[in-house]
Amino acid sequence: MYLHEVAMDTFVLLQAGWPAGEARQLIERLEPTHVIVHRTEPEDYYYLYARAEALDRLAHAPEQMSIHDAFDLHEYAATPTLEAYASAETAPDRGVVVEEGRVIGVFDVTIPPVAGPKRARPKRGIRYRGLEPGGPVPRSLVTDFPEQVHLEEVVSLLVSLSAESEPGPALPVALPMGTSVDVVVQPKRGFVLEGTGEGSLVITDEEETLPLQFRLKATELGPGKVRVLAFHQGQPLGAITLAPTVVPVAQAVDAQRRSHEQPTASLSVHQPDLSLLILEHESDGQPAFTFRLTALDPGLGLNLKRFGPVQLRMDPLQYCQDFFKDIETLPLRTPQDKAIAEQRLAAKGAMLFERVIPEDLQVLLWSLRDRIQSVQVQSEEPWIPWELCKLQGEEDGRVVEGPFLCEAFSMTRWLPEIGFKPTLTLKKMALVVPKDSGLPFAASERDYVLSLANGGRQVERIPATFLDVRSALKSGEYDGWHFTGHGGFRAPDPNRSAMLLENRQELMPEDLSGVVRNLGLAQPLVFLNACQIGRGAMSLTGIGGWAAQFLRAGAAAFIGAYWSVYDRPAHDFAQALYNCLLAGMPIGQAVQKARATIKPLGDPTWLAYTVFADPLATVQ
Repeated sequence: MYLHEVAMDTFVLLQAGWPAGEARQLIERLEPTHVIVHRTEPEDYYYLYARAEALDRLAHAPEQMSIHDAFDLHEYAATPTLEAYASAETAPDRGVVVEEGRVIGVFDVTIPPVAGPKRARPKRGIRYRGLEPGGPVPRSLVTDFPEQVHLEEVVSLLVSLSAESEPGPALPVALPMGTSVDVVVQPKRGFVLEGTGEGSLVITDEEETLPLQFRLKATELGPGKVRVLAFHQGQPLGAITLAPTVVPVAQAVDAQRRSHEQPTASLSVHQPDLSLLILEHESDGQPAFTFRLTALDPGLGLNLKRFGPVQLRMDPLQYCQDFFKDIETLPLRTPQDKAIAEQRLAAKGAMLFERVIPEDLQVLLWSLRDRIQSVQVQSEEPWIPWELCKLQGEEDGRVVEGPFLCEAFSMTRWLPEIGFKPTLTLKKMALVVPKDSGLPFAASERDYVLSLANGGRQVERIPATFLDVRSALKSGEYDGWHFTGHGGFRAPDPNRSAMLLENRQELMPEDLSGVVRNLGLAQPLVFLNACQIGRGAMSLTGIGGWAAQFLRAGAAAFIGAYWSVYDRPAHDFAQALYNCLLAGMPIGQAVQKARATIKPLGDPTWLAYTVFADPLATVQ
């Protein structure tokens, strides 16, 4: 059993530099079972305490004393960090469980797990017999793979659909009979594919389908990682992550094969015209992207059709930081400045299209520009602004430029390992607007969002303090969150980028961990409208870190800006967006229309926003 399967998420994460009084209040309000203290200097250390132990250490500490001093933190006393996909059977008795640098849980054999709020899920173990013809049937995606593999050995990964719901973290959901489930295998660490990495399964009345077989070669000693992604007509259904260990040839291996089960998500009735899956990997020692395109129109013959790979000669995050900094420095004082800025933006979008999109895919997208309306981009990295790629093609031997992707189509993004959430509700919205932001349009935006309240919708102001915001997030009561204020990016860890609250208090993506992840119970739409005062220099917002954390917590949609935008257009964008959404327009189209509304203002704000959602999701 992997650690992430047994780790508790009933913790609260504190920073070592915070005041002891604030830490004590937070623990008392959130009532976690455990407290994790994160120290970042001289390097990352974590310290794990039971709730009572942490409160005891804080009981006599002065209010303004740092947690570091109150707990007397030393490197030698740090709690070990444990990989999420390490074996629970061989783990130490206590540890902080991390996945790709994110804290996801605690492992403590001395304290039994405490049941907390649960997301609504189908009942387990039900076979759903006697369904009407054409009705939904429950199935689960199942994999079978060895726990240990010899270096250079080639082994088979089996993937099938099962009618049984076995004990474990996954739950089956109902899918229509005859539904095709497309499977993509993505080696992440320690393995390479030998042969094809994709295949299809079909929902039938059999107890278990014949498995797909994929061959993987072990190439690197140590913990490996293989991801199995599932789709239907380009829609993400979920993912399974396998973590086999690669051992030397001379070492005996455990012949046991581990079976994993993962729920497949409910399918949306409507599907986008194009779904573009972008997978990051290494090619000849360089970071690279491979693209897989699916079209709703079967006549196009596109179902996870492969394009690429495209090799990147630079670090994607660094490239995007430089890309946005170039936009930030564009002068916009005069009409001529704005005209020049428009041309420079067009050139940057065209260059991005040329550099990151394979040539044959460029040609195809250009040919389809008048035949499609909605586009969904699914990528694991949230940094590259795919929305800002500018279409171009050739006509009569001349290069012709088209619109930006987000201008041409109702375009959204998503993370491929998370199933779509096609419905938004907005029945109980939370509004966070710091009183001391100094933003001229903040009060107007606040009043507008408050005006959205009616007989069927509540809008509640949450005091813009760290304690109040985290407490409200933890409650899981709000299906809409609107933040207005300042944001900032902190390299190299985007999970420490900040939204400024009142009195310069900061909320960071890593604060959305532990019990605060209950924010996802209501599957909210989250809108971070990070603004700036006047025409000063803009700053990056690290929006990718926010998007990933909110979506993994269970948010149905996330909207934010790649860089800190100007106050007036940000206000107008928000108003246009909500007007369209609440009139019944799908979110992808609503964002497209909101961009067009503020484009005439003449600054880059209309291109700044990124949206993670099902593009056809509507407010019910």
